[in-house]
Amino acid sequence: MSTFTTKRSVILLSLIAAVLAAIVSGRTWINGSLNDGVIASSKVDVTGNQAVPGYFGIALVAIAGVLAAATAGRIARWPAALVSLIASVALLVVTLLTLGDPASAVKTRMTSVTGHNGEAVARGTFTPWFWAAVFAGLLSVAASLLALLGVRRWAGLSSRYDAPMETKAPTTHESDWDLMNRGIDPTDTETAPGSHEPDGPDTMTQNSSSTRVTETSAAQHGSKEK
Repeated sequence: MSTFTTKRSVILLSLIAAVLAAIVSGRTWINGSLNDGVIASSKVDVTGNQAVPGYFGIALVAIAGVLAAATAGRIARWPAALVSLIASVALLVVTLLTLGDPASAVKTRMTSVTGHNGEAVARGTFTPWFWAAVFAGLLSVAASLLALLGVRRWAGLSSRYDAPMETKAPTTHESDWDLMNRGIDPTDTETAPGSHEPDGPDTMTQNSSSTRVTETSAAQHGSKEK
């Protein structure tokens, strides 16, 4: 699953869905016919944008949300991915609504062509381009869901401006056996790691006192010899 939720995989899937939606939006989804007493029998083709006004616009919102999630900061990625999912679901739903009533799309198209909106019997059959549109909606939904699943692991283009994560430096401790393998006597306080401690204020005071005592003793010893 982690392979499919990577940024590259999600963007690629979303681009495929958007390109397919762009192609099918201008293709014929429905081959229709209309029969009434005025214009007799007429045939009309309904394209994707005519059957679903704004179809390609919704697809653009879906891919824009994925791209925003891929480039935004750590906080903005989640709302962007959610917007993409909402748009993708809307794209699929409005496409499937046409499946339930193709005659309505045929009648609406015929009215816009002839200007006649009287009573008529409309029929419509779907072309393969309609099913390609359904497939584009499914791809868009899948891309948005994968984006939501993997967005927490993505690094946006603005990650350099994100607050740095606090990391603790690893602490290492060598055992006596490791020191002996390196040729170091662990009982030797002079060579064992950590045996040399920096001089603090107390150590400096003790050294200074020892120096004064040594100097005083030497002076007393010299006066006795005289």
